[in-house]
Amino acid sequence: MTATIARERGSSPAVAALLLLAIGYNFLLALFNASVHPVGASSAYAVELAIYAGCFLFGLRSLGRDGQLLVFTGLGLVLAFNLLRFLETWSFDLKLVRDAIIPFAFLTLGTAYRGRLHKLVLWLAAIVVLVAIFEMAFPNLYGDLVDPRSYFVNTRGNSEDDFWNEASKLYVSATRPGERNWLGGFELPRVSSIFVEPVTMGNFIIFFCAVAITFWRSLRVAGVVFSLALILFLLIASDGRLASATCLLMLLLAPLLRRVDQTLAAFLFVGVLLAGWLAVWALGVNAYEDTMMGRVFVSVDAINSMSPREWFGMDLAAPYRYSDSGIAYFIAGQSILVVLVFLIAYSFLLRMPTSNGQLFKNLFVVAFALSLLVSNAYFSIKTAGLWWFACGYFWRLPVPRLAPSLESRPDARGIRAFGGPQATASS
Repeated sequence: MTATIARERGSSPAVAALLLLAIGYNFLLALFNASVHPVGASSAYAVELAIYAGCFLFGLRSLGRDGQLLVFTGLGLVLAFNLLRFLETWSFDLKLVRDAIIPFAFLTLGTAYRGRLHKLVLWLAAIVVLVAIFEMAFPNLYGDLVDPRSYFVNTRGNSEDDFWNEASKLYVSATRPGERNWLGGFELPRVSSIFVEPVTMGNFIIFFCAVAITFWRSLRVAGVVFSLALILFLLIASDGRLASATCLLMLLLAPLLRRVDQTLAAFLFVGVLLAGWLAVWALGVNAYEDTMMGRVFVSVDAINSMSPREWFGMDLAAPYRYSDSGIAYFIAGQSILVVLVFLIAYSFLLRMPTSNGQLFKNLFVVAFALSLLVSNAYFSIKTAGLWWFACGYFWRLPVPRLAPSLESRPDARGIRAFGGPQATASS
């Protein structure tokens, strides 16, 4: 047992390095593309494939028999659905398959990490902040070194015409028209740091905020103040509207979400979506505009206009028509049946054995649902990888030791039986 624990702890630096590569590989490829040699889409796909392989290589050993059964059953469902869709449409879309594989890959990787999650995330945030400071101070130099415009044209199928600001090499949304929400009156571009584009930067801030809220007791006063300072700086630097609103909402809901039973996660998910629909109806929004409610309207309108084939994921072109509506993209890409299975499995099978795990699980489902109202960004490896890695970490934590007088209680035995893969891996 001691040798097993030592081996697991010894692999944690490699696991952390793989996670950093997953969220920062676009930055490395962009540097190479700008300064050494142009890279194509195949290079990005090859790196992603290697990352997924590494996730399963590191994580499967630490899952335990029950965890492996859950992961392989989920992967089997994904493959079975895509085989059925292929037989119906005679078409196959690797991107949609990849969207479904990311959660299993990083959930598996997270179970292999035996360090302290909040310290790892603080180190990641420090790296993001350092690069963001450089970008904010020298945006033109960052543009020359990283050249997001060239990288996305070469690897993501964008055209030069997509980048309306000819004076900037930054990503198209880094210099969006209109005044900044933070630092109004300044013409600073929205920073991207190691994520190359600002949307993922905003998603990282939300993730970082969720981890800080979950571990605020472990961080102590100094850690909380430091985390709050980093979050505030990143919000200002990235000028993230969704990130600002989501962080504030998570702070307000945290006391409640810590007490909400994790089996109600599906109801939280549906509740957030219904709240978005009700907000659009109550405010009388009936057309798209570049505001939060205008973007939520896009999702409401998309759901109302989806055809039966789209609801069951049998129109492979449909997800790309709904790129600005994450929930329509999710349903059209994976089918309403797979979405329902996902919600049930997330609620009842991904059992977190600690109160911190339950809080994080609830924070994740709220943030995920909010994001789906305005974009499909949470299907990116740079965003989804972080959240699912943390879920795997919490899922793998040992069940808290109960007092001897409680050991014989049926509910205590139930906790040990259904707490997650650690029931076999850590016993």
